[in-house]
Amino acid sequence: MKLEGEKFTADLEEQELRNLAPYALKSKERREHLGEQFRESRTISPREFRTEYHRDRDRIVWSKTLKRLQHKTQIFPHYVEDHYKRRLTHSLEVSQIATTVARALKLNEVATEAIALGHDLGHTPFGHAGERALNKILTGKSENPRIKTVDNCPIPIFGFDHCVHGIEVVSRIEKEYNSETKHGGLNLTFDVRDGILKHMYEREQDKDRPFSNIPSVVEFPKYKIYGDNKSSLEAQAVHFADKVAYLLGDIEDGVRSNILQCQELNDDSFFQQLRSKYKLYRRDKLELRSKDQFESFRSKALTTLILDCIDNSIKNLKKVSFKNVDEVLSCNERIVFVSNALKKSWDAFYDKWMRNDLFKNEIVTACCFKAEKIVTDLFKAYLEDANLVKKTYRCHCWIAYQDIHNSDEYLFKLILIRNYIAGMTDAFASDQHARLYMPLERIRF
Repeated sequence: MKLEGEKFTADLEEQELRNLAPYALKSKERREHLGEQFRESRTISPREFRTEYHRDRDRIVWSKTLKRLQHKTQIFPHYVEDHYKRRLTHSLEVSQIATTVARALKLNEVATEAIALGHDLGHTPFGHAGERALNKILTGKSENPRIKTVDNCPIPIFGFDHCVHGIEVVSRIEKEYNSETKHGGLNLTFDVRDGILKHMYEREQDKDRPFSNIPSVVEFPKYKIYGDNKSSLEAQAVHFADKVAYLLGDIEDGVRSNILQCQELNDDSFFQQLRSKYKLYRRDKLELRSKDQFESFRSKALTTLILDCIDNSIKNLKKVSFKNVDEVLSCNERIVFVSNALKKSWDAFYDKWMRNDLFKNEIVTACCFKAEKIVTDLFKAYLEDANLVKKTYRCHCWIAYQDIHNSDEYLFKLILIRNYIAGMTDAFASDQHARLYMPLERIRF
């Protein structure tokens, strides 16, 4: 007997209610939280064999923005050899780690996967160097180009953060579903959008980055719905997984490039803690004394961090005894993360070896300098003449931001340029820079 999709979906939703913890996201319970503007087309089709969180994940997987992450920098850009991390491989790693944690805590794996795959959709070309360049321009700290500010802006524009821009991507910039919704974007559930934004949580306010934390973002009219909380436990699992994936990814890239030395890392107190914990979990050794050992080290370190996170999260959950998702959202404590002692040594390790060594190495610094130069030059050119932006992109942006275009053309121009540059891959940004600034470039139609 062939099952109709509507009954199949109802069965999936009942399985969520039956098998997941009280504090987990459940499609049936959370449907009313979509928000009026996003509810218009979130009805279940008679031939739909998935929950709403499945649909969110599927839409992210098939989006153009996710595809472009395969050509966006993590640390080393596209012109460096091809075993270094890219944003797409990072996102896949985050998804694997986060869903493992979600499974152990009886959270919603599908919602977690959707948030994980979408968490970096707002990233610029050239990683954080591109992000810094856009932020510097849009905060008015760049001498050339120099922009003017506009009062009463409904969205965060005079500054840049990839978490915030991810919301613009899934709410307006993606256009595959324009026929089903008036506002553009992927028409995702509120919970997944909220998780994409909230992987920035617990950052301190940075005077040079006006959108560096949640309170600075949710004051804008279009972002008030997200509220000043730490989001769902599924989003917190993604936050943890993001930290783990880029920790191990940065160590790998640093070791592979010979910027970081294995023996020095192996003697660090953070590695000593990992060794001690891994011995308790697996009764085996965890070491990194040469490049050849890295894959073995990564597997064991990942196991240690995940198991410590699960153990610590279970302990935290017993203390708070959440009865539902609303209680999670009203809690101001971080629930899903590693134990305090491990977190402290992890933070110290990252400050010492990554921020003060790897990221300040002359090779990485040169890549960042070139990246910021390319992004700044492109913004300057497009600000001088917006017709340099592809016509099809200008037309789409006009539709997606018509509420802003109708009220302020200059503000719309800034949004157009920001979105166009932020969506570029490393290679496309480099090509566009050469096209505009290199005298021997050939015109291609």
